[in-house]
Parts: sequence; structure tokens; C-alpha cells
Amino acid sequence: MHKDDPIRVSRRFTGPDGIGNGGYVAGLVSEAVGGPTKCRLHAPTPLETDLHLEVEDGIARLLKDGRVLVEAEPLGKPLDLDPIPAKPTEEEIEVASGRFPGADEHMAPNCFVCGIDRDPEDALCIFAGESTHRDVSVADWVPNEDLAGSDGHVRTRYVYAALDCPTYFALGRTHRTALLAGFAVRIERPIAPGEKLTVTAWPLEHEGRKYHAGSVIHDEAGHAIALARALWIDVGSVGDRPRG
Repeated sequence: MHKDDPIRVSRRFTGPDGIGNGGYVAGLVSEAVGGPTKCRLHAPTPLETDLHLEVEDGIARLLKDGRVLVEAEPLGKPLDLDPIPAKPTEEEIEVASGRFPGADEHMAPNCFVCGIDRDPEDALCIFAGESTHRDVSVADWVPNEDLAGSDGHVRTRYVYAALDCPTYFALGRTHRTALLAGFAVRIERPIAPGEKLTVTAWPLEHEGRKYHAGSVIHDEAGHAIALARALWIDVGSVGDRPRG
């Protein structure tokens, strides 16, 4: 794909403030690279706007008017996530779901991944609440049929999206607005629509306004089938920013 081919991110895939969901956009760009990738999100991706995807020397870049918004390249190294938390139990998820932020506390209630105002037929609706007995946020996820690509598997962009938002909630800072700035992902095997999956996220470290977290998708047998490491940048309290 070349710079001349315009693409648009639909409003369906909004994140905070009416911009593109960071995980979704990172996955969209990573599909042009293939395999495990590391992504840098330099600026928010506008919705319903002509953008251009450029691939050169194995690096994919999403641009608007020549400005790089997102770039992805092969991962090239381990994610450094060990130890990976075990798959959550159904009881743990049920209790955690009751601890998920309500509409007045949610940074992005219309988010494609975690928005509580979204229709499950049109969004992922992954509500990763805080566990009561370990330092993780957990949720279940059964991908809808419309998330599959031509090969019958859930498209990379949706797997990235599912791994994204839970890492924000794992930070335990839902009173603060944060934006995804870096995302490294490894998908271990293809995912089929209808699979019964769980998503677990946990905090790693932070320095100043930079917060790191990991996430993992487990299948029904307890195998880790996708993993991610996220970098979030704190940009202010939730009340300081209008919601799109």
C-alpha cells in the first residue's frame, strides 16, 4: 500500500474524545507489517478523515497531511512480561465487573473497546474491572462473527484493540485521562469468532507521566494466545477534558 491510497477510521472505532481507539489503530497499521510488532502512537488519529498508509523498509506509517500519526515495525525482541498472570476464574471476572467505572467516572464511555454506552453488537464491550484478590484487571470476551477477516480469523486490529483498554484500567488511575503512546504485541495463534476468551491486564512500572502495563488473552484451555505491553501517557484529570 502506498501513500496515494486513502483510508478512513470510522466513528465506530472511537476511543476517548472522538479520536480513534489507540489499540485498534495500532492493529490496523500493524496488519501492513505482519507478525509481532511494536507501535508508536505519535498523535491522536482523527475519525472520518482521509489518511494514508505508507510501507517502506518493513515499517508502516499512518499519515495525515504528511504528519506521522502512528508507525509500526517488527517487534524484534521479547515483550518482557514475565511472570504472566494466570487465567482469571469466572467468579473473579463476575466480581471484578461490578468494580468497573460507571458513566460518570469513565474516561471514554463511547469507546469501541470499553465504552459502557456501546451496543455489544457494534463494539467489543470488554469491561476489565479490578480483581479483589490480585493486582490485575480482568474481563471475558467472545469475539463477534463480524470481526473475522477473509481467512475466518479475528482480524489483527481487533485483537490489538482487545489488549489495549484493559491495560489502562489495570493502572488503577481511572480518575486520570491517559493516551496510548506505545504498544508492542505478539499474537501466538489465530483467534476464531465465538471463542470463549478472557483478558487480563496488570501494571508494570511508571516514571513521571509514563505508565507501563501488560495484557494477555487466554483461551478456554488457559493458554496465553496474545500478549501486549502498553505505554500510557497521563494527560490530566478526567474532568479536564471534554468527551467526544
